[in-house]
Amino acid sequence: MPSFERWRTGVTDIAPGRIAPRGRDISELIATASWTQVIWLVLYGALPGAEQEDALRRALVAAVDHGVAAPSTASARVVASTRVAPSIALAVGLTAFAGPAHGGAASEAARILQAIVAGAEAASIVRELRERGERVPGYGHPYHPVDPRVAPLLDGIASDRRHREAALALERAVTEIVSPRLRMNADAAVAGLLLDAGAGPGDVNLITALGRAVGIAAHVREELENEAPFRAPGLDTVDFEGPS
Repeated sequence: MPSFERWRTGVTDIAPGRIAPRGRDISELIATASWTQVIWLVLYGALPGAEQEDALRRALVAAVDHGVAAPSTASARVVASTRVAPSIALAVGLTAFAGPAHGGAASEAARILQAIVAGAEAASIVRELRERGERVPGYGHPYHPVDPRVAPLLDGIASDRRHREAALALERAVTEIVSPRLRMNADAAVAGLLLDAGAGPGDVNLITALGRAVGIAAHVREELENEAPFRAPGLDTVDFEGPS
């Protein structure tokens, strides 16, 4: 059983007068490293190459915000309106950014793309999901007929394009078998790009959450600075359906 008396970590070396993420002196990183370089370093243990940094930057920017209509943003702003500490409202927003219907589909899409690269047929995967009554993660969007984030994500400079090609093959299967309106969204596109850059499928949701944290923080700040306390639905908008 793990002990609270002893801990092991390869992330950051801490000693009196020393902070060294992955063994690199923090003062050097502060002076010379970009934020995307530091994120990749801390996650994976080495500074990224150009392809990796480009993929990470695109993924973080793509995830940064999707407006007040996103459940993660709305929930964070409602909590911020109670005047809790900003970090609490941020945590609530990130908690909402985790389900398969919002923020949590990218890693599952990544696993499907890996399966296609390994030899599975995209059409067979789509049919199997339909038979189980499940959606194809990463395809279709409630607001965008064509997700504007997809093209620049697919244009990442990573030379390995197998997973992005798999995402396009899966899109063709979805539009032919399910509906021509179900186009690729950012979840599948960012999954393909990050896999092509060397990230693992479990990393994809984590990285998109890092990007979304910035947008949620901006909305929390806006709510605290510009809005009156206690955001709640008006009584005239609530329909009671219990016993009279």
